[in-house]
Formats: sequence, C-alpha cells, structure tokens
Amino acid sequence: MDVRSYLSSTRFVVVVTAIAVAIPTGYFVTDLVGNESLGFLTMFVLGVSVPRTYSRSWPEHDARWHGVAWAVGACAAALVVVLVAHVATSTVLDEFWAAVGAFLVVELLLSAASRSLESAEAGTGGEEDPSSTDVEGSD
Repeated sequence: MDVRSYLSSTRFVVVVTAIAVAIPTGYFVTDLVGNESLGFLTMFVLGVSVPRTYSRSWPEHDARWHGVAWAVGACAAALVVVLVAHVATSTVLDEFWAAVGAFLVVELLLSAASRSLESAEAGTGGEEDPSSTDVEGSD
C-alpha cells in the first residue's frame, strides 16, 4: 500500500480518530482517577490497541464515516473495560499494578476478539453452501 492510498483509506481514519479520542481521554482518566499510569495506559489502549484490532480483524470499509464510527465505538467499549477492570484490580493491587492489570485485561480481550473474528472469517471464507452446489447427475 503506497502513502496516498493509505492516507485515503478507512484504516488511516480509524488511526487518526482513535488517537484524537485517546489523548484527551487519557488526561481525563488521569484527572478522574488520579492515577497517571492508568491515564497513560488508557491512551495506549485507545490510540494503539484499538486501531491495531481494526487492522487485524475488520474488513476495509468504503465509507470513512464507518471507520470513524467504529473507532469511537471501540474506544468507548475499551474505556469501559479499562475502568471496570481498574476498579476490580484496585481492590487487590496498588495504583500502578491495578493500572497494569486493567491494561492486560483489555489487551487480552482485544486479542481474543481479533482471533475469534479471524477464525470466523476463515471458517466462512471460500466455502460454498452445500445446498447450492450442483451434484453430478442430480437433474
């Protein structure tokens, strides 16, 4: 893929949208929770992991607004998981390790989602419906 086609692709729109969401959200999380590690890891999840998941698992859309909508929705879902995982891990761990635990939970979930989508895509790719195939001698 050359630079021009990448800059006009939905994948690029997803990356830019995710980064645009990640930076202010990371600062907001830092102010809200008071945990700089969680704020940084939130920025990383939203700005790097979400676009990586799109690149690995989702088909390229023709409409750029699909990419924007996907990125905003995926960032919102990832943020909810980060915050819930942080609340759960902070009951047992200190600030830093709770942030790391929340990060790992989100990374594992994103990885599992990517793999399940890839395997579902591989399972349906190229297979024909048996009822639509012509069987030799079945007129």
